[in-house]
Amino acid sequence: MDVKSFLNKLKMKAPEVNIIGGRSVNEMPIYLPTGKTEAIRTKNRAEGSVDLNFTAPSMVEGQPTVFGVGGSGNYMQGQVDYPQEVQAYGAPESQQFGQGLTVNQLRAYLGIPITENTSLNIQGQINPYYFDPVDGTPLGKEKNIGANIEYRF
Repeated sequence: MDVKSFLNKLKMKAPEVNIIGGRSVNEMPIYLPTGKTEAIRTKNRAEGSVDLNFTAPSMVEGQPTVFGVGGSGNYMQGQVDYPQEVQAYGAPESQQFGQGLTVNQLRAYLGIPITENTSLNIQGQINPYYFDPVDGTPLGKEKNIGANIEYRF
């Protein structure tokens, strides 16, 4: 099979896209010697994933090669607006917080049929911004690569 014929038989499945998010606006009470006032905290959050999956011809009749790539991430950005009463004590007019867009994971996989009943599956992933789940210390990149041979009875 030549390259042109191979590319003509390459098929992309419908992309899988999952995104959820929200916006919250909260009043934060602040107690001053002159009385109670409130700061307004606005937070925008979203998280999601995108996966692209493909099938391609293989050397085994009726058993396509499958492969795909994907990624997931999140977004968080917010702002606190301080009233004039708090600014008189040295607070800024507003203060922004959040990391913006962060990539949580990049992943890829490949499934190659060897026979009608046997396939070689290879998968890998990288978490570019891995943090310790206990204390939040940045630990760098976490990488995983795996493979298995699947036998179907």
